[in-house]
Amino acid sequence: MALLWGDVPAEQARHSLRQALVELRRALPNGKTPTLLAECDSLVLNPDRVEVDVAVFEELANRSTRKTLERAAALYTGDLLVGLTLREAPFEDWLRSERTRLRERALHVLRQLLAVEVAAADLEPAVQTAIRFLAIEPLSEPVHRTLMQLYEQLGRRSAALRQYHFCADLLQRELGVAPEQETRRLYERFAPKAGAVASTNAVRRPSDRGDTFDVSCDASVTPDRAHSTHARLIDGP
Repeated sequence: MALLWGDVPAEQARHSLRQALVELRRALPNGKTPTLLAECDSLVLNPDRVEVDVAVFEELANRSTRKTLERAAALYTGDLLVGLTLREAPFEDWLRSERTRLRERALHVLRQLLAVEVAAADLEPAVQTAIRFLAIEPLSEPVHRTLMQLYEQLGRRSAALRQYHFCADLLQRELGVAPEQETRRLYERFAPKAGAVASTNAVRRPSDRGDTFDVSCDASVTPDRAHSTHARLIDGP
């Protein structure tokens, strides 16, 4: 109760909980098997009646086969309970912690899936997985490099070079640093002119779309939305 009604007396909190349970039971499906289960001092959703996407995501993530990783990756579409605001510090602390934990699990899933796809030479799926990873963690240089290499293997050298500039611009704006030497060497290997030197010039959007694309500071940008915007930026209209 402290998570939801931490600023009121215990009796009032219990009353609010009872009211909430009445509303829940009205809203949830009825039947011979209850949807809400009381276990000592806990209330849980009956897994036989209600599928919880977070629980399914975590179960799939634990299996680590390509099929289950693909399903887990598809389930993660953004931060937990986006748009929910509750003026209770304990709840906000819990929600922030859970969002971070699940985000890290999603990154782990995508990292594993990307490795499997690269090893199998499934280049197009690997590109999509790398883009999804960068939508969540845009400052990951190793994944930017992997994406550059995938574009090159697909014969899309211009996309590989644009990916470098996209990465360089993001690192400069967010961290004030240039790409790592390994990233610069990869660019120089792909650049059309012999001996070309990697730059850190920004990649520009079309004039009606602002200066540059940045997902790192906007919590409202979901992975799917960022994926779509990234694809337009790198591949063009």
